[in-house]
Amino acid sequence: MNRRNIFSLSIFLIIWWSSVTVIAQYPWPVLPLDESHEITGTFCEFRDTGSSDHFHNGVDVPKADGSPVYAIANGTVTTIQGQGSNSYVRVGRYNYLHIVPNPNLREGDPVIARQTIVGTIRAGMGHIHFIDGYYNSEINALRENGGLTPYVDPWKPEIEFVKFVQDRTTNEFTSNRVTGKVDIIVKVNEKNAPPSAPISRLNNGIYKIGFQILSEDGDSVLFRASGSGYQFKFDSKPSNAYVHNVFYKKYSSTTSHTYIVTNRVRSNYYWNTDLFSKGKYQVMVYAEDTRHNADTAYVMVEVTETDELAPASPVLKYIKTSSRGFKLAWYANSEPDLAGYRLYYSRDNIDWKKVQSASLISPDSTSMTFKTYVSTPLYFRLTALDNAPMPNESEPSDVYGLLMNRDYEEPKYLIVDGFDRTSQSGGVWQKSWHDLGFIYGQAMAANQVLFDMCSNDAIIDSSIDLSQYRGLIWFTGDEGEADETLSREEQQRLSGFFQNSGRLFLSGANIAWDLDIDSDCYSTTEADNEFLNSTLMANFVKKIATPDSVTGNVGNLFSLMNFGLSKSLLAVDSIDVIAPLLDSSPCLATKNEKVVGVKSGVSGDRKVVLFSFPFEMISSETMRAQVMGSILEFFDALDAVKEKQQDALFSNQLPKDFSLSQNYPNPFSLKTKIRFYLPVTSLVSGKIYNILGQEVKTLVAVRLKNGYHELTWDGTDNWRKLVPEGVYVLVMKAGGKRVSRKILFLR
Repeated sequence: MNRRNIFSLSIFLIIWWSSVTVIAQYPWPVLPLDESHEITGTFCEFRDTGSSDHFHNGVDVPKADGSPVYAIANGTVTTIQGQGSNSYVRVGRYNYLHIVPNPNLREGDPVIARQTIVGTIRAGMGHIHFIDGYYNSEINALRENGGLTPYVDPWKPEIEFVKFVQDRTTNEFTSNRVTGKVDIIVKVNEKNAPPSAPISRLNNGIYKIGFQILSEDGDSVLFRASGSGYQFKFDSKPSNAYVHNVFYKKYSSTTSHTYIVTNRVRSNYYWNTDLFSKGKYQVMVYAEDTRHNADTAYVMVEVTETDELAPASPVLKYIKTSSRGFKLAWYANSEPDLAGYRLYYSRDNIDWKKVQSASLISPDSTSMTFKTYVSTPLYFRLTALDNAPMPNESEPSDVYGLLMNRDYEEPKYLIVDGFDRTSQSGGVWQKSWHDLGFIYGQAMAANQVLFDMCSNDAIIDSSIDLSQYRGLIWFTGDEGEADETLSREEQQRLSGFFQNSGRLFLSGANIAWDLDIDSDCYSTTEADNEFLNSTLMANFVKKIATPDSVTGNVGNLFSLMNFGLSKSLLAVDSIDVIAPLLDSSPCLATKNEKVVGVKSGVSGDRKVVLFSFPFEMISSETMRAQVMGSILEFFDALDAVKEKQQDALFSNQLPKDFSLSQNYPNPFSLKTKIRFYLPVTSLVSGKIYNILGQEVKTLVAVRLKNGYHELTWDGTDNWRKLVPEGVYVLVMKAGGKRVSRKILFLR
């Protein structure tokens, strides 16, 4: 190349570099153009607005709505988008966002720096969002020796907190004791305000941030992830796909910028404490803005052994209605490293939520009292946590619940959980905990009978006073010989309970076999046999394979009922055939007439219903409610329910018009009651129709005096034949009014 060409090229490079130098710095787009402004949104801070989380691709400069926005460099308008809050004007590489475009500008028009007004700040926005760079190639407009000039920022950033979590999780280490692969989580507030301002904004994102691991005394650097020590430095915007490599989602929002400083922008990384000796270290975290203002935090941590052994599942004692609320109690766990308990509640046994007021219950606690009323059945389960660096949470306790009313009336019925056997002790239940209490509570609630719930242990140790209850709903699952279906202590408590003419529904496999001295159960005693014969009024006959279904005897407790048994929940292969004794009688049998249920007792005396199979094996939720309803009706438990319904319907002030209550029970299988009120003597018509609108049964067609009246339907038609299962409609007419109710009949 000759000298002339070299000279020409040199002149060209000088001119080109001069132009680059000039365009690398530019004035502010709002007045005053040559003075530093406050920043309300920094480059690459976190944004959770719009359709997805992303990096902020510009800087926000606050200014009043309607303020003029000036071009910061010469150029040509390439795009004008005037609709919505994200309207903008783009001039070459610069984008002026959240403005109302100048109506005199057109795409292709030239603009002059400091002179051309490209638009005004859109109403309601209060700032301009200024972008330096094209889409996905944006750069930091607050960069040192470039961008918006002058920019004066004497405020240093502030590190608000440093936390330690398990890599790629939200599981936080407790007490700064760490193990395994660790993410270091840092929340930073980048302060910003005019130099003379007395206070600053705190919610901006940082320019660069990093960490180092130091020795306990802080004298030696033991680990630094990158050469500079900075993991993130935002000169240009990364792809939004990497936003959660940088920002910790749990604590990050548009006004809260929390960084995973152990990561890299494009990949996950961590501090591997397995490479360090057990002991104490200092974690040094430092953050810096574009003007070299910085903050550093030192946090002492302890690297410990990994502990993955969770505590045992807690054992609930009871949940019961108490004065103006309810009380939940449990037996204390014995682990030496127990940190506390966590309580969860649910209304449907599906959606479980943590009780917020008790995020961690102290390890020496064994009960909680709630001074509140709950309007629907409520269920609880408890877990235990240890004090490991990453706390291990136990499997939950069994599920217990209660049903209460606004009057805080003490429930007359108690559900007793006597099921402890698992597959580890030869049973069929695979988990260390069960939720069978929910199934019993569900059946009780369907019949509107209030209940408490407890473990059989709470009865043995007298934590529960059985004399407070009218009846017991006691289940033993598939308890066997080793676990005892009913221990001698439980038998004694039940014998005392029956001195008060109590009611007992007992269900489970192996009960008669375990208590009958003539069975092949080697541990049965004479006392066991006496309890089976004299209290449960039954005798063991033999074992049979679990049937597919059982049937109620016509005219008896479960007349016309036939329901299936399922092994999906409790896979019991065999059940007892039992024989009624004394004044008891069969109430359930297999298809080949093997008795599997007996009942005993008369009105005013003690009453017992015994199933030789687990009630929870009844395959239909609706049928379980029906079966429980029949038992409760036999126990006289539904009398109070009926009275309450009538009181609720026909309260202190008599109705002025014809009133019809919902039939009860509904659904029903034996008979259902229909109550109504007549304000004056009237001709009354009451008929049952099927879903096709065809008349099935005339219940009443007569003139009746004013007052309360009750009808009964037994599921038969006008020819005394049982109608098919299904939905029917009751239509009643009186005094020129017509009222209807849906009725569900199950056979």
